[in-house]
Amino acid sequence: MNNLKLSMLLILFISPFISSLSHGRELNASPGRDLNRYESGLLNKASPLLEDNDFNAALKLILPLLEQPAPHQIVFQYVCRTLADSGAEAKALNCWERGYELYPQQSNIAVNLAHGQLQAEQYEAAIATLAPLKLSTLDEPILAQVRYMQGYAHYQLTQYQAAVELLLSSDVKLHWWPIISYSQLALERWQGAKSSALQWLAFEPDNRTAWQVLTRSELGLDNKLEAALASDIAAHLSGARGGRRLQDSIGLFGQIKAYNLAANCTSQNNTDDVAHQGSDIKDFDSQAFACAQYAWLSGRYDEALAFLQGFNIDHLITDKDLVDDFYLLQGQLFAALKQGDNARKAWGRVGLQALPLGTAAEIKHARQRRNQQQGQALLLIGQSYWLEQQWPEAQASYRKLAQTPGFETLATAFGQRLDTFVQLEDKL
Repeated sequence: MNNLKLSMLLILFISPFISSLSHGRELNASPGRDLNRYESGLLNKASPLLEDNDFNAALKLILPLLEQPAPHQIVFQYVCRTLADSGAEAKALNCWERGYELYPQQSNIAVNLAHGQLQAEQYEAAIATLAPLKLSTLDEPILAQVRYMQGYAHYQLTQYQAAVELLLSSDVKLHWWPIISYSQLALERWQGAKSSALQWLAFEPDNRTAWQVLTRSELGLDNKLEAALASDIAAHLSGARGGRRLQDSIGLFGQIKAYNLAANCTSQNNTDDVAHQGSDIKDFDSQAFACAQYAWLSGRYDEALAFLQGFNIDHLITDKDLVDDFYLLQGQLFAALKQGDNARKAWGRVGLQALPLGTAAEIKHARQRRNQQQGQALLLIGQSYWLEQQWPEAQASYRKLAQTPGFETLATAFGQRLDTFVQLEDKL
């Protein structure tokens, strides 16, 4: 089993928490003593330089702060991070090591030191650095970061069981699946690796590595047909060749697996319900959405609807972007069950949520996505009315669609086609 490359996994998915602590933060926001006047003065002077990515000039100002016997922990966060940003990785590692000696329980410093140690392939040192942290006191994002780094270090030391135990939990992050599944393959736990690959593919259906893991696990289980199909898909994902054959392979694999995958994820959700009895709200996340989609694609419409009804979408906590996806899918499920009124009611709720806050670019992107989803919903509503021969309602939907940016031409074409169709109907 080839080791996962650090450049592929660690650099992409371990973003030191100092990156979320911008250089322009409140300088006295951490526990312990306040910054002294010398420290705060130099850090404030360096902040504009850091904002402009002028790391060398900033270092000339703030490096002398390390000459103190016990610099404030924020000094290390600024200086060590700036050393790393300037490309002085070895000096940055030494900087974090000194900060860790003074503040071993400061999670930001510990995580950044462990990050540098993993980059330097000092896996045992990274495990030792993270070990003293009191995990129960960490915020969830930091805890997830620490678990991933520990799991990665254990994987690189071929301690596969430890890696699986750390990462395989009820809240697996997407970028954890490679370590989990490769560890399971190394342990020859074929069924576990297969389950991991399928959950990975639920989020990234075009991930070649996930298909390779699935191929190996199916071979280990002696499922030769499934292994051949998965291998075929993996081979074609390596390039753009054979697009039609790839689609045929994915379709065939879907026919074999979609039903069971839907059953697995919905039953897992029911198991989680039992474990979390007493909670009024279940959070609808991307994993739940993928599960509902698999149930829909496999024809399990009633089960998919029941699955969606287990979520209080009006109190969605994690990802507001999924609200419109939820209603679009719910409407399609109602439509598949010939419940036109319920389908149109669900589609009518698309686009009613307020746009999320963010930068101008983020708001623009959210508005474009909202327009796309509203247009799709109105198109489905018009189609639904058309199929039920409710011509005026269908025309009203297309007129509303014509007011949606990007759908003007399509709405006009459907409206004209419907006018022609109605005229022919009237003549008969």
